Amino acid sequence: MTSKEIVLRIIEHNGPPRLAYHFSTGGDIRHVGMGRLLHPDESRRAWGHYPELLARVPGFGGEVCLDPYGNILGRLGGRTKGECVRGALQDGWELLDTWEFPALDPGHAERLRGQRLHESDAFVLGGCPIGIFSSLRDTRLMHNALMDVALAPECVEAFIAKAAGRVLEMIEAARGAGLDGMILCDDWGTQDRTFISPAMFEALFQPGYARVAAACHAVGMKFFLHSCGYNYAFMPALVEAGVDVFQFDQLGLYGYEKMAAEYGGKVTFYSPLDIQKTLPTGDKALIQSEALRMCRAFAETGGGLILKDYPAYGDIGVEEEWAAWARETFLGNLKIQ
Repeated sequence: MTSKEIVLRIIEHNGPPRLAYHFSTGGDIRHVGMGRLLHPDESRRAWGHYPELLARVPGFGGEVCLDPYGNILGRLGGRTKGECVRGALQDGWELLDTWEFPALDPGHAERLRGQRLHESDAFVLGGCPIGIFSSLRDTRLMHNALMDVALAPECVEAFIAKAAGRVLEMIEAARGAGLDGMILCDDWGTQDRTFISPAMFEALFQPGYARVAAACHAVGMKFFLHSCGYNYAFMPALVEAGVDVFQFDQLGLYGYEKMAAEYGGKVTFYSPLDIQKTLPTGDKALIQSEALRMCRAFAETGGGLILKDYPAYGDIGVEEEWAAWARETFLGNLKIQ
């Protein structure tokens, strides 16, 4: 049985022989860029100290750059991917009439096809550069976006329609290129709750995710959603919308046994060992015992788990040796009972 077949059996809850995994050292999933957004200003795409951009963010002295949306991103210390420090639409929704959502690179689909992804024995997962909420969060800035949900829902709906529409274009462009799934990234919670109420989420955002999920399924792809924070309150709506796989970096925040019991046979989780409460401790015994708990919880309910590495351990203070303890425990406990 190939890696692709094992991952598909896990996602489809069809008697997989073992848990799947995707580590920096290898595994069952191959990750590729699914699409590329055209950039409005290639000369300011790289990090730098651009006077004209820094003048628009008084008081910020770090490096800045422009993203494809026209947002100004900033970072300090040169280590992270940065955060939005000035949004393209932060000054008012009236700018939406003249602002254009980034266009897709028309050549990317052909480059995907040139990779002969159909021949891969691994499950091929395409990374989507567009988010339903994250695009809104940056172009309006977080505090505005959260107020908009209550004060300007019609504007939020218009923006979501643009974002989801562009994702659908990307999915259609990738049709037949050999992708088995697509992952979209939207963080939705703090450590103990979601940013907005479930009712607001279902009214404004669930339809956008449902459109994306339906488009993925129509071309034979599984829909993965990355989301950090404690998003338990949104899970029923997201499952109803058609999410096949949740990529949570803190599955331990929910409780391994709880999620296996409640969602085993319904959805799949694609997760590392908890990146905040477990891995950063450097406690070998704790890391190994929690990794074993994670495997056993899902193995006992028939699967529903794809184990993975976090892609940037250095950014969260985790040493490679600590990550290796988790990987070794995972690999020794893949068998499904």
